[in-house]
Amino acid sequence: MSWYAGTFYCGHEGYVNIIGPASNREKMKEYKFSGLCPACCKAELIRSRNEKNTAARKAASRMELPPLEGTRKQVVWAETLRVEALTRLQTFIDTPGNIHLIILRLNYEALTPLELTEENLPPMLQEIVQYLIHEKVKAAYWINNRFNRELCNLEQLIPEYLEWCKWYRPEQTVSESDFIRSDSVLSPKNPQFPGIVEIKGNDEEISAFYEKNDRFREIIRQMDYEWNGRCWFRRLTPYRGSFRDRAAELGNVLLKNGFTVSITDKEAREGAVNGDFSPEHKRWITKSKKGLFFFIPLSSSIPREVVLNLKKIPTAAYHSGGIFLEPSHYEELEDFAEMYGFRFDREAGELLHAYRDTLQQVPHVSPAAPQPSEEINNLHKILESSGAILDDLVDND
Repeated sequence: MSWYAGTFYCGHEGYVNIIGPASNREKMKEYKFSGLCPACCKAELIRSRNEKNTAARKAASRMELPPLEGTRKQVVWAETLRVEALTRLQTFIDTPGNIHLIILRLNYEALTPLELTEENLPPMLQEIVQYLIHEKVKAAYWINNRFNRELCNLEQLIPEYLEWCKWYRPEQTVSESDFIRSDSVLSPKNPQFPGIVEIKGNDEEISAFYEKNDRFREIIRQMDYEWNGRCWFRRLTPYRGSFRDRAAELGNVLLKNGFTVSITDKEAREGAVNGDFSPEHKRWITKSKKGLFFFIPLSSSIPREVVLNLKKIPTAAYHSGGIFLEPSHYEELEDFAEMYGFRFDREAGELLHAYRDTLQQVPHVSPAAPQPSEEINNLHKILESSGAILDDLVDND
């Protein structure tokens, strides 16, 4: 280790550590002192980052991009990464020849469920840009994908976008039936927000339509709704209950917070006013995909104390966002479920009853002691009958 003194390009004096062959050290010394000193280099890096972040904020405002979610440092960094990624993607799409390159590669490797052509791919790519803008609002997404530059990450984006499209509902032409009926509207005594929140849906999905509003977005996200580019929605499953209950629950919460709502379903509308609905139960015990274990999905709404007590049950193991448990300890799991308000879904209940019935049908036996072998029995009889000493054991002295 050798330290060399000198003057940096910025005029500050300092020392640099140079190792390696002695014949190259003078060249290395000249090279290192031709740049900025460590302090100036750090200051220049901070200045450059601030300029990029400022430019990114202006570009995001000009492009009307939605705000990102995350810590302050994450948002500042992700804003720059997002603008750079969207600009790079748009440039890639607009460059002649790239469309043909994407088609050849994705079709050859069978990375999409449909055949891509030069007619259907360009509009799809423009929709993907909008999908990224409206759906990817987590700062962590842009930070984690900052190195995906080859083909602008389209190999992952196109299949992901097509999967998302299965749940996307395109806008339909407006007809008289699309207008809000006066008999479907409910208003609180003291409305605090303008406009009407439209709550629609069916047995598979519930949707909420409203203008951009921070308080509304805060409420709707707390209730686990997702944005699909046009409205807030939730897919309805047997765990989440019926459309009537979920619409009544959402309407009830919004009315309490000063929003005017429209619910076309009469029973859901009455339930929103009277509070007559079944609250959504979010603590479930399910069956694993392979059907061999119980699976308890975990979420941020479940207190840490509950999770720790669940992990104390023998065979409990965390994996894939939840706890797996073998049926052999179903009794402890039943006690846990009763104590903390968990419910077994239909398949988990069938697994529990099947295991319990198997144990009850198993025959109970009392095993007998093993019988001694015949050779041992014969020797025992000889020794007891004669009392003589065997010839091999006689002492000749």
